[in-house]
Amino acid sequence: MRSLLHLGTLLALAAGLGWAGGGCKSHPPRQPAAAPPPPVPGRVLFLGDSITYSGQYVAMVETALRVHPLRRSWEILNLGLPSETVSGLSEPGHAGGAFPRPDLAERLDRVLAKTRPEILLACYGMNDGIYHPFSEERFARFQAGIRHLRARAAAHGARLIHLTPAAFDAQPIRSRTLPAGLDAYPQPYAGYDEVLARYAAWLMERRAEGWEVIDIHTAMKSTLAARRQTQPEFRYAGDGVHPNDEGHWVMAQEVLSGLGVSTVSARAVVDFAEGRVVQIGQVSQIVKTNGGIELTWHTAPPMPLEASRVIRAYPDRTVTSPGFVFEHALLLRNAPAGQFEFQADGKRMGIVSLKDQPIPTRRYPEFETTRRAREILRLVGERQRVLRDAWLTETGHQRPGLDKGLPLAEAQARGADLGRQIDDLNRETAVRICLMPSP
Repeated sequence: MRSLLHLGTLLALAAGLGWAGGGCKSHPPRQPAAAPPPPVPGRVLFLGDSITYSGQYVAMVETALRVHPLRRSWEILNLGLPSETVSGLSEPGHAGGAFPRPDLAERLDRVLAKTRPEILLACYGMNDGIYHPFSEERFARFQAGIRHLRARAAAHGARLIHLTPAAFDAQPIRSRTLPAGLDAYPQPYAGYDEVLARYAAWLMERRAEGWEVIDIHTAMKSTLAARRQTQPEFRYAGDGVHPNDEGHWVMAQEVLSGLGVSTVSARAVVDFAEGRVVQIGQVSQIVKTNGGIELTWHTAPPMPLEASRVIRAYPDRTVTSPGFVFEHALLLRNAPAGQFEFQADGKRMGIVSLKDQPIPTRRYPEFETTRRAREILRLVGERQRVLRDAWLTETGHQRPGLDKGLPLAEAQARGADLGRQIDDLNRETAVRICLMPSP
């Protein structure tokens, strides 16, 4: 046995030196693998399944960054892929047997090599348990897939931030879920969110190893439960999986908080009685007349979505926060009691009370900065979709049924044009406000 091992060692050495019994063969020296090019500064890439592909929370994150006073110049790319897993698993008969779930590992290196992100946010797990009861084998595959993702991100120089999976909600589809203990699950397991909770908990535990993890699962699940205390049929996902815009906004606020984006308050404070600005706000041309007041507020568009009351229920405590606060309001101090008609740029907004409470201008769709903010969010979403489809086509994938994107150069030109439209909307504007006593 020793002689066989010795012979094997000699043959291995000989092969490495280019010698194989029949004579010498000349081989060029092996060149070390070329290091990947450095990441593109400020480029942020989102990877995930259909929840990420649909893109609302990604567009919300980018919009918040754009309208934030610090105006972070991050380039956001969304390359989520429907049905994808990080585990490489697929249930029998997926998509009616048309195709197996795509595996992130198949495209990961191409995506990283071509996009070269500085920061990578990855949201996986929803599909990785394939809607079955918990299995140690599937859990191990998920863990291995996550570790592979980490290794490849590190090799490409990308800072990786994990997002725990979104919450699965069995209530809206309770008539179509299945109990534990079955041999097959052609429909989702009723307790599937318990599986996702274990996946999320494992990711959160990795923080002790220095991993960056943002916990959207706990925020969604806890906030959903709290809302149902007063609205029993409230839901984020009508199909149990894909959140609506409100659910995506909970996700986006957790991402913004995890990225360290500060909350801000765009508030103007005016003393009604004295007709002057106090503390904060760019306000000019204040005129008091007929028991009312007129003024011009110089302000920029806010985040068009109001902060949610996010509740996180942990095993040892419950934390309630107002989410990503981005206030946009006008406060008239020392104002008389009673109702006032609120007009902006000659348009009637509604009837308000000024006594000890601000006017939340974001609640009025026709208020100029609110109108601009909503248009910014729409254009950001459009820009992300154009670039998403182009990059998915450029990098390649194994998910049939998706629209073919524009050639990358054409998509980037279109994205640049949309970016200019966004920048034009995202500037300070003067809004003439009139508040008169209402009969």
